[in-house]
Amino acid sequence: MAARNEVTPLPNLPNYVFGEKLGAGSYGTVYKAKLIATSQARVNSVACARTNFYAIKCINRKSLTKSTEDLLINEIKLLKLIKHENIVEMYDFQWDENYIYIVMEYCAGGDMSMFIRSRRQLSEARARPFVQQIARVLKFLYEKRISHMDLKPENILLTSIDRPVLKVADFGVAQHIGKRGSRSIRGTLLYMAPEILSSIPYDNRVDLWSIGIILYECLFGRPPFVFSCVDELVEEIKSNIPIDIPNDARISSECRNLLEGLLQRDPNRRISFRDFFRHPFIFVDLSSQIVRADDLFHRSIKAEQSGDIKKALEYRVRALDEYVAIIKVDEDHDRKRILRARVKEGLIAAESLKKRLLTKIRNTGSVPTTSSSSTENLNLNDNKELSAAYQHCLNGNQFMNASRFTQACDEYQIGLTVMLRAARTETDPVKSNILHNMISFYLNKAELCKNKNEAQQLEIDMENIKDDSALDSTMLNESNTDTEKKQRANGQQNCRLQ
Repeated sequence: MAARNEVTPLPNLPNYVFGEKLGAGSYGTVYKAKLIATSQARVNSVACARTNFYAIKCINRKSLTKSTEDLLINEIKLLKLIKHENIVEMYDFQWDENYIYIVMEYCAGGDMSMFIRSRRQLSEARARPFVQQIARVLKFLYEKRISHMDLKPENILLTSIDRPVLKVADFGVAQHIGKRGSRSIRGTLLYMAPEILSSIPYDNRVDLWSIGIILYECLFGRPPFVFSCVDELVEEIKSNIPIDIPNDARISSECRNLLEGLLQRDPNRRISFRDFFRHPFIFVDLSSQIVRADDLFHRSIKAEQSGDIKKALEYRVRALDEYVAIIKVDEDHDRKRILRARVKEGLIAAESLKKRLLTKIRNTGSVPTTSSSSTENLNLNDNKELSAAYQHCLNGNQFMNASRFTQACDEYQIGLTVMLRAARTETDPVKSNILHNMISFYLNKAELCKNKNEAQQLEIDMENIKDDSALDSTMLNESNTDTEKKQRANGQQNCRLQ
């Protein structure tokens, strides 16, 4: 009887005074807290941060299930790795016998959902900076191959009401989505992309859909679905009917164009990340973009000087991608001419780096041979799991021979995971030796495959840059610069004649 009536103590973290409850999630309650500066405060705590107020998520350890524990570990792991001006910062995490405490940045302006409700709906001019800040976070995550999976107004916090800076929060269901895609159902239904509810794998384009729903809600004060129950909402999301954007909406053509691109139910017709980040509704700060591109360009030079050809090519391609994006929207003709020349020279340098990288991969790509008959002593027919793992590695060989390196890497990873697990438990010394030889052989194959896959992806990125730059008729041809000057001169002369 005593156990049933046992009351869990309230959260209590040394050096902090807990105040109002800010909110409650699926596995934790967030409180506003004030840091009490003491000589006993931990050296690596938040004592040296800029403010005395923090948001502390308190998770009752007794209420944790296996799934919520995985979400918690995932969130802590990600927040330790990602630092961005528009992502809520985690300063520290601690625990006692009752709670796990995550000490985070406090945002005094509440969340975006409250902000929208207080104003019923936002003008395009008001919504645009919000979406631009979310886009900066998405670009940061995209470059790290992380999908947030739960973008919604409640997970977007504001530093203040009058001059709000957005902070994306709650990375509990965020994940790395590999080339094979994901099938797990994650996120909040109202902001969930249609493909998540299908039976086919999806990729990180689901975040683009969520941003589309958020932008729609900002502009019209409500999400684009009308429903009275969960089943109706599911049917609305899975419907093939295009999302209706009111014809009389007071929004610009570029805003409407972005909304239509984001809210395509078919992910293959949805706006791409590349075009989203470059969209005129999003892309405005050319000065910081140029600084970033120049920095990548200089990093490429330093990496080449140090002998890291792959990193040099990676930085060079990213710099070129930024320059091409700037050229598309820049109205400064002189700067565009300089950047065009830089892109042309950069593509030539990138081609040279690519050839050197491929030569290096070929020279270091020899894999030690192993006897195919050595697998016979493992009795693969009697071990279905190990037999399937071996077959995955053989599939990897076939994919690599066909230059399908992404699929090959996936197959090697699956096979090696099982083999490594089997090697840890194998007691027969002969079989153990054979297993270790096989693992060594396929690890070398997998490493070679990874290098080739990265080189192939960089080559694809270079081709995309060439395709983009080909749209600008002056970019790849020096003589076109002179042509442009002549056209301007002729235009001025015609004006004078008229």
